Amino acid sequence: MTRQHSALQQLKEAKVIAKDHGLFVVERRDQRGTTAYLLYRESTPRNVFIGKRNSPQGIRSLVCKAANFQ
Repeated sequence: MTRQHSALQQLKEAKVIAKDHGLFVVERRDQRGTTAYLLYRESTPRNVFIGKRNSPQGIRSLVCKAANFQ
C-alpha cells in the first residue's frame, strides 16, 4: 500500500525536488482566493516559465517531469 500525503506535504516535496534541480515554485493567489502554483527554471538573465498547476498534486507531478525525477 502507498502512503497518502497531505496537500501541504506534497507541496513541500515539490519545492525540495525543484530546488535540488535548479527550479523553483511560486504560489500565486488571486482575488477570488484560488491558488495557482507556477514553476520556473533558474536562468540568467531571466528565469524561464515552465508551467502552471492549480493543485499541490499537479505541481508535484510537473516538477517531477521537468526535473526528470522518478
